[in-house]
This record gives sequence, structure tokens and C-alpha cells, in this order.
Amino acid sequence: MFPDDLDEWLKHELRIVNMSLPAHTVPLSVLLNLEEPCVRTVGGTMHYFDKRELEEFKKTLPKGFDVSLPLIFIKRRELGEGVYIIKGDKNEAEAFRLALGLSTIHKSAEGYYTYRPFVIEFLRRYQTLGVVGIY
Repeated sequence: MFPDDLDEWLKHELRIVNMSLPAHTVPLSVLLNLEEPCVRTVGGTMHYFDKRELEEFKKTLPKGFDVSLPLIFIKRRELGEGVYIIKGDKNEAEAFRLALGLSTIHKSAEGYYTYRPFVIEFLRRYQTLGVVGIY
């Protein structure tokens, strides 16, 4: 019985930690046309994007390339220390790769992934364009 209660407690705590994750993502092309680019979070608050960051980020991408934001980096302990899944599809992973000037992006059965130093560098450059969660 105790392990079930412990599992429930852990699930509850992870939900709290992940309240800042977006309820959905929004294409960059749409965000650039909004006066106040933002998205609602799982917790019901708003996540606001810096318009200058959106414009700078767009410059790192090929013309016509669109990507949904914010980029979501999910820490998955079972994948190893410092490994983060880039949630989304190939476009999100490719945009991340291009923005940082990386030569490749890795893929596993869990999806595209990267490492903590790259996540930190991305968030240093684009503070409002990415969020981190734990699963």
C-alpha cells in the first residue's frame, strides 16, 4: 500500500513542478504577428514571449521554416544524467540545432534529445523561448 501512496505523492509533486509548461505550443509565424505573444500554461498562467527573441530566433532558421514554441525540454532520469528530450517533432529539434549551430541532433526511441549544457545555452540566448519540465 505504501508504494502506491508514494507513487501518487510523486505524481502530484511532478504536476506541481510542471505547471509552468505550456498547455499547447504556438507556431513562430503566429507569435510574430501577435501584439503580445503568449501561451497559457498548464497551471493557468500566461507564458509571455519576448518579441526581440522571437525575431532573433527566426533569423537562425531557413526562410519559410516554422516551429512551435516554446521549445519544451523534458528531463527524463531513465535516459541518464543531463539528458533532455526535445518535445515535439523534427522541426522543433531542427530549430534547436540550427539556433545553437550544432552539427547534429540525436534521436532515441523516446524522441530527439540533447544535453544539459546545450539546454542551458539555448535558455541563456532565448530566455522566453524554452521551458524545462520533469517526467
